[in-house]
Amino acid sequence: MEQIRKKKNRKIIIAVVALLLIGGAAVGITSYIRNSTSSVQSSSGNVVETAQIEYHDISNHISVSGNVESENLVKVTSKLTAKVESLHVEIGSHVNAGDVLCVFDSSELQQQYDNLLKSQENSQSQDDNTHKINLRNLEDAKQDKEINLAKAQRAIDDAVNAQTKAYQKENNLIDELNRETEKRDDAKHRMDSANPEENPEAYAQASQDYQIAEANVQAKESSLEAIRDQLDTYDNAVQSAVDAYAAAERSADMTIQNYQDILDAERFKQDTNSGTELQKLADSIAECTVKAPKSGVITSLNIAQGSIPTTDALMTIEDTDSLKITVQINEADILKIQAGMPAVVKTSATGDQEFDATVNRVVNIYNNSAQGGTSGMGANSGTSSGNYSAEITLNQATDSNLLIGMNAKVKIILSEKEHVLAVPYDAIVTDTDETGEESSHILLAVTNSDGTATAKAVKIEKGMEGSYYTEIISSEIQEGDQIIINPGDHQDGEILPGIHSNQGNGADGDA
Repeated sequence: MEQIRKKKNRKIIIAVVALLLIGGAAVGITSYIRNSTSSVQSSSGNVVETAQIEYHDISNHISVSGNVESENLVKVTSKLTAKVESLHVEIGSHVNAGDVLCVFDSSELQQQYDNLLKSQENSQSQDDNTHKINLRNLEDAKQDKEINLAKAQRAIDDAVNAQTKAYQKENNLIDELNRETEKRDDAKHRMDSANPEENPEAYAQASQDYQIAEANVQAKESSLEAIRDQLDTYDNAVQSAVDAYAAAERSADMTIQNYQDILDAERFKQDTNSGTELQKLADSIAECTVKAPKSGVITSLNIAQGSIPTTDALMTIEDTDSLKITVQINEADILKIQAGMPAVVKTSATGDQEFDATVNRVVNIYNNSAQGGTSGMGANSGTSSGNYSAEITLNQATDSNLLIGMNAKVKIILSEKEHVLAVPYDAIVTDTDETGEESSHILLAVTNSDGTATAKAVKIEKGMEGSYYTEIISSEIQEGDQIIINPGDHQDGEILPGIHSNQGNGADGDA
């Protein structure tokens, strides 16, 4: 809920002090002194104005003004050129996010969608049939590969078997040749050892065995030479079978990849075909029903039922639960303001109600086109052109009774203190010693036993300075002491006539 501050009624006991500004512009004191005051005449004939020292809430602020705006403004737009079939809102209507604002005539778009969908369905049927054929061709190519590779593998196996047998035959002939060579050598040895004259039979048998063995050796050598001449043929047959297998495999893989590429291309064809246009039409049909992107109030309306929009901007929605005020800031004040500073907002329509706000953003950019605005410190506020700006956000705008467009007065709080002893700044005297060092004091009206009073100077340290009140710090000062408001007309030790004053009734805020 909004925090509403209400100023307490301030009772003026004797008089209100008037200040005259340079140039002759009379500005009334904007803060009332709630503590009791009295006026008497001193022995010198000057009027003694006094007041009780009390606790105050003081602040330092800059006063500016601006118009109440929505912090969240949304322009509802559409690129459709169709006729507005129905309009569900008017200026001032409150809408919630998702509410239907208006509906465009979508009959033409729907007809285009239906025709394209039918065409796409027919095309899809053809594509499905082609896909089945391509898929079948791919599966056939894979099966043909298995069959052809199996056949090529058998050819390799047959060639290897023939090669193995040839090499085995060579090995067998080598063994047989070695045996026949041994027989020949043995017969030769027996023939050389036998004496034909002494043992003609043995010699004849050895000679016969030798001739037989020699013939066998020559036969085996001929057979071995013949088989060796054929070994290259068997080796080449094996290599040819291996090469044929590899060629069959490459051919089969190329055929399979070709059908796979055709199937892959079908997918890309679907992605870039009429499906995209169909989706665009579906989106356009959906856009014919315009819904509120967020909650708020319709503040502008550029369409009418039965008409065709002449601009993309259909209407404007402003969020009344999130309000801001854009204010112009004088060059002299812009560096004093920072984001996060508290602020207080008032409007003529809401009377004395004050709404808590925060400086959300400071725009430190010079703006030649900025309009004039009010900016200044307390009672010294003036009106001049604002070259810079700041954005003030209402802390709680819900149920605040603030309406968009209201003129608002804003106080940006630069600093503030609560419940401190403070006096009007005119009651403080600044002293300068021989070295140029400055100090401050106030004059108290100390009541004597005979009913008179004595002016007593008390050194103080100045604390925070507000728009009218200034914080004072001194161990000699306490709440309820009587302070002389016009210290320049009196001096320390001056005897004052009797002063009668009433007690104040509590702390007062710095106006």
